[in-house]
Amino acid sequence: MQISAPAVSARLRRHSGAMARFGAVGVGNVVTEFAVFAALLHAGLPVLAANTCGFLSANAQSYVVNAHVTFRKDGAAATLSWPGYRRFFLAHCLSLAMSTAFILAFAGAIGPFAAKAAAALFGFIANYAMSALFVFRERGPRDAAS
Repeated sequence: MQISAPAVSARLRRHSGAMARFGAVGVGNVVTEFAVFAALLHAGLPVLAANTCGFLSANAQSYVVNAHVTFRKDGAAATLSWPGYRRFFLAHCLSLAMSTAFILAFAGAIGPFAAKAAAALFGFIANYAMSALFVFRERGPRDAAS
């Protein structure tokens, strides 16, 4: 199945505003993640524990803020739920694993910072796509239970 250039252009236009909002929310999430990480390190928590807490804090914040800002439905915030957060969390963990694999695969060839930058761009696109398609998409009655 081939998608025409006008169809791709229309999809990009439809999602461009949401992607911009998703990126802006992401900046706030990075600030939260680093602030929690730094505070917990300062409090004496081990590095991996502080990193995990920072990731979890930013991830929960991201779910709530993206529901209210990025993926609004008819002027109202998208519905928040535990199953929805589970999908959001798993999508972001999958993206984290894929971007880590990307860095491991290409850091030797293009350098670690270029690989990290490319992985961050890939992660942004993957996180947005997974959020739009699997987390915040409108669900029919049959899908609502999942």
